[in-house]
Amino acid sequence: MITVRIRTILYLKIILGKGEVEICVLEGSTLEELFATMVKRWGKKLSSRLFASNSTIPLPYIRLMVNVRDIAFLDKMETELQEGDEILILPPDGRMVMDAFYTMR
Repeated sequence: MITVRIRTILYLKIILGKGEVEICVLEGSTLEELFATMVKRWGKKLSSRLFASNSTIPLPYIRLMVNVRDIAFLDKMETELQEGDEILILPPDGRMVMDAFYTMR
């Protein structure tokens, strides 16, 4: 088992109960597996804010970073986690959500 640290802000901080939590996952786990573990723990409250319905692909306006590197420049959700990794989940502020909504129309 390895321990990773999750950091977040805004409404995700409220869902998780605090802005920083540590989670243990199996060695060799990916981001996708970490998020599956998180959804088991925090349920639909969390998954509905991170993923489209019945999907494990993050919503386009959610920013995910591992050790300060955007996952778009890593292996996306298949990024393998290491002991002590810090995962930053950045939800949008209200303006970003509205911009995304009007862009998708």
